[in-house]
Amino acid sequence: MLAQVIINEVEQTLQDPANIRWSLSELLSHLSEAQRVIVKNKPNAYSLTTDKALTTGTRQTLPTDAVALLDVIRNSDAKGSRVIRQTSREDLDGVNPWWHATTAEVTVTQFTYDDYDPLAFYVYPPNDGTGSVVILYSALPPDVDDPLDTMSIPDFYRAPLVDYVLYRAYQKDSEDASNQSLASMFFNQFMQGMSIMAATEQTHPPAVG
Repeated sequence: MLAQVIINEVEQTLQDPANIRWSLSELLSHLSEAQRVIVKNKPNAYSLTTDKALTTGTRQTLPTDAVALLDVIRNSDAKGSRVIRQTSREDLDGVNPWWHATTAEVTVTQFTYDDYDPLAFYVYPPNDGTGSVVILYSALPPDVDDPLDTMSIPDFYRAPLVDYVLYRAYQKDSEDASNQSLASMFFNQFMQGMSIMAATEQTHPPAVG
């Protein structure tokens, strides 16, 4: 989906196709923000898979464009492709309180992740600095700078994207009671749409087999 699809719908609702009251750059800025807000609320809206070179020790940091870790899938091909299991830090601590100081190895068998430290994860055993793993992570979408840019998040987020841009657009004149009301309406629609999507994912998980 091109950014132009969202922009056209927004301009039509605003009745400003010539961008007299709301400039194109202004709307594109709101659209970039909309993508970021959606990813913050639903991290799987924009995810990337990459090989992550590991540093020495247990604590590893995510790429600079990361929002949150979704999974550590396996060791990289050159390291044997062994799968990696997620475990809780409490379990690792309970089994071996000294696990951060155990012998470093190249192959990872387990990882742990804490939402309070969203840009890092821990591996077990400690890595010797030569390992690498395949990670799946939620990423910060690139800014939308041109109407012909391709949107980073999928097409089915079209309605929330439109609602969010309209919410930000009407905030511009929020001192006007009618515009303030419209801004609130579109923000509520945005939040409701995100809630419905989240609920749908929980009640209709992917089929197995």
